[in-house]
Amino acid sequence: MRFIQIPLPPHLPARWLKVYVGRVSRVYALATHDLRSEYIKKNDSWGLLKKWLASTSGHKCWYCEAKSTRAPFDVDHFRPKLGITVDGVKLAGHDGYYWLTYEWSNFRLSCQRCNRPEKDDADVLHGKANEFPIRDEAQRCALPAGSLNTESPRLLDPCVEADCDLLAHGIDGEVKPAAPDGTWEYQRARYTIDRLGFNEWNMPEDKRSRWQTLATLMAIVGDTANPAVTAEVKKHLSHDHEHTSFFRSAIGTHRDKAWVEALL
Repeated sequence: MRFIQIPLPPHLPARWLKVYVGRVSRVYALATHDLRSEYIKKNDSWGLLKKWLASTSGHKCWYCEAKSTRAPFDVDHFRPKLGITVDGVKLAGHDGYYWLTYEWSNFRLSCQRCNRPEKDDADVLHGKANEFPIRDEAQRCALPAGSLNTESPRLLDPCVEADCDLLAHGIDGEVKPAAPDGTWEYQRARYTIDRLGFNEWNMPEDKRSRWQTLATLMAIVGDTANPAVTAEVKKHLSHDHEHTSFFRSAIGTHRDKAWVEALL
C-alpha cells in the first residue's frame, strides 16, 4: 500500500459536477433506506471517475499495488454506502454511509481481489466488501450531520500516509505489521493484511520471484553502476510499477552500494 494523494478539484472530470449534484439531491430526498438503496444501485455513477482514480495511482490497486490485467478495477467506497459488516457480521441499526455514496473523497480504486468477497484454499474469506469496523462503536457516525473524525477505522486507508507506514515489506514477499504486537497500530495492520488477502493468491511468491531476478542483476554489477541495471532498478521504483513499496524495501537492502543509495 502506497500513499495516494488524490488531486483536488478542479481536476475532477468535467461531467462529474453535474452528475454529482443531481445524484446527491436525489439521495437526500429519499426518505427510506430501501428507496435510497434502489436508487443508488441503479445509478452507480462513480464509474465515471475510474480512469481519473487509476491515473492517480499509476493504474494500480490503491490497496495492494497490483495492476489488473484480466479484470476491470472496482471503485470501492471506503466507508460502505448501503450497509456495514464487522468481522463478517452485519451491523444492526446502521444503513451505511449513504450520504457519501457520490463523494469522490470516499472512493478508492481497488482490484477485485481486495474488494470482492472470495475464499482462499483454506476456506478463509477475504475481500473488503462492506467491512468497516472501528475502534469504538459508540463513536460511529450514523447520520450526515455527524462527524467522521470521531471514528478510528480498523482498516488502513491508502489516502492516509501514516496508515501506509504501518505496513512493512519483507524480501520474502510478505506484507507484515510494522508496529509492535499488542498495539492498536499492529491490530490495524494485521486486520488489513488478512482481510484484503495481501499474502494470499501466491502474491508473496510472485513478488519474491521478481525480486530474485533483480537482486541477481544487482549482485552481478556489485558496487559499480551499470546503466542497464540502473535503469531496471529505477523502473521497479517508479510510481506506476507494481508493488513499488515492496521493491523499494527490498532494493533498500542493497543501499550500501552508492549507486543504489542514490536511487532511493
